[in-house]
Amino acid sequence: MQPLRFDTSVLPEDDQFTGYASGIANFDMSRPGSGPFSARAMIWRVGSLVIAQLAADPAGYTRTAERVRADRIDHFYVNYHYRGRARVECSHTRSVAGPGSLLVLDMRQACRMAVERVDQISLAIPRPLLLDRLAGFDPHGLIAYGGLATVLGSTLRAVCTSLPRVGLSQTEAIERMIVDLVVDTLLEALRATEARSAREEELASRVKAYIDQHLGHALTVSTLCEALGISRSSLYRCFGDSGGIVRQIQTRRLKRIQALLCDPSETRSIAALARSTGFPDKTHFTRVFRKTFGMAPGEYRRIACEPERAEPSPASSGDSPDVFRAWLRDIN
Repeated sequence: MQPLRFDTSVLPEDDQFTGYASGIANFDMSRPGSGPFSARAMIWRVGSLVIAQLAADPAGYTRTAERVRADRIDHFYVNYHYRGRARVECSHTRSVAGPGSLLVLDMRQACRMAVERVDQISLAIPRPLLLDRLAGFDPHGLIAYGGLATVLGSTLRAVCTSLPRVGLSQTEAIERMIVDLVVDTLLEALRATEARSAREEELASRVKAYIDQHLGHALTVSTLCEALGISRSSLYRCFGDSGGIVRQIQTRRLKRIQALLCDPSETRSIAALARSTGFPDKTHFTRVFRKTFGMAPGEYRRIACEPERAEPSPASSGDSPDVFRAWLRDIN
């Protein structure tokens, strides 16, 4: 079974990148800098699969939502990286696929990649061969290391070495072997990701409970890690999607003092309430509170505790926009 071959070295330097980009049918291509561009590929059709062994200079690969809708391509790419890193942005998450990693991309979903000088084997697999066997998981953007991913990387190298000596009658068996190993690899990685997410949710709950119990204390990354016996990386990972741990602490402090200001039985001064929830600097507290709730703490307390007298007329009060924004924040 002989491959298709592509090598930019046979092209004039000015045409090397455009020649390479013209063969990357599913992505809009870009590159850092200019000048010569080195890329070599061997590509096989193995039953329903397309297998590409590729070495290429750094480039950007972008698949927009508009392109997804326009070209209706319907397969997965499963890429094993032997050398080089790919910075990947999928579904509002960013991650890095390094050497020894497996990266999965769904051509029905948008993505963006900035890829270093890379040595990889890429599988194009029709959707029906994978999706029905993935137990409802969405693998788009999945990056896997170790375990069966390593076995798959070694197997793909061996397959590409052997394909020139393989007859067409053997393609069905090779396709079945590859797809079965890919499915098992993805299920292993997806289940590990699900278990890791569950552990992170449990850890996030512990962190939030500790913060709520110690709002009046000095709370830092160091004190939280020491008190809970966790690493900084674990703490950062738990709250990376919600603005970080510092923002989480401030948000929970503000929610506590908001509740206290709404309590008619609470008689302490605003300054005392601020100190009790971790805001020793009244000026800083007032600025943060106003930015969050749209009004000063004293005004918020007055409106919360005396609704009939404090409720402004929407037609005449210049404060209405601030109050309206505060109400929307409250219900969220």
